[in-house]
Amino acid sequence: MTDIRRRELDIVEKAGFVVLAVQGAIFAAMWNELGFDRATDNFPILIMCTAIVIAGQRKLAARPPNSGAGRWLVASRLAGLAMLAVATLAIGFYRLVPDAAPAPPLIPRALFVLMWSIIALKGAGVGKLKPGSAAGLRVPWTMQSRVAWDRAHRALGRVLFWGGLIGLATCLVVPPFTSMAMWFGTVALAVAAALMESWRTWRLDPDAAASGQAKP
Repeated sequence: MTDIRRRELDIVEKAGFVVLAVQGAIFAAMWNELGFDRATDNFPILIMCTAIVIAGQRKLAARPPNSGAGRWLVASRLAGLAMLAVATLAIGFYRLVPDAAPAPPLIPRALFVLMWSIIALKGAGVGKLKPGSAAGLRVPWTMQSRVAWDRAHRALGRVLFWGGLIGLATCLVVPPFTSMAMWFGTVALAVAAALMESWRTWRLDPDAAASGQAKP
């Protein structure tokens, strides 16, 4: 891993710790001013998600992606942290200083823009992942066949990228529930397409067949 790639991954991890520290401060303030029950109302979910991003970043650093995919994945994770930061500050404002909070429609719109940005950026880079990367689709048949890995991630990347762009273009005009359903549907479709394409390729891969790994 080059020094530039190491710095990029390190920036994301440190940004995650910054978001986590802000979340800890807001949680403590809510507990002090509003009580434990109000402080623990959904807010710990944000803290848990941030911790998962940090843990995933450390795993990614142990198995770093290649340069073609690395920057897109860093951008998608930074967008994810930005979404967590926006949600954290929004909850903090609404609960601690409601008079100073931004207009209610603004926050969900910003969150949906970031959510769609995450999968579009992820899709732009995931097709370039080298085999075995921690950020990839690691199932038995993609790990056994280079061809299956490549085709799985190209399919995954295409659906996430184009679906993400469609979502970005529509997220400010469709109802929030519809945008959320579209987001989960896009992710599910991308994973399903990648799994089916990689399974089909693995079964037909002559290298895997020669080693006795592919099924007739």
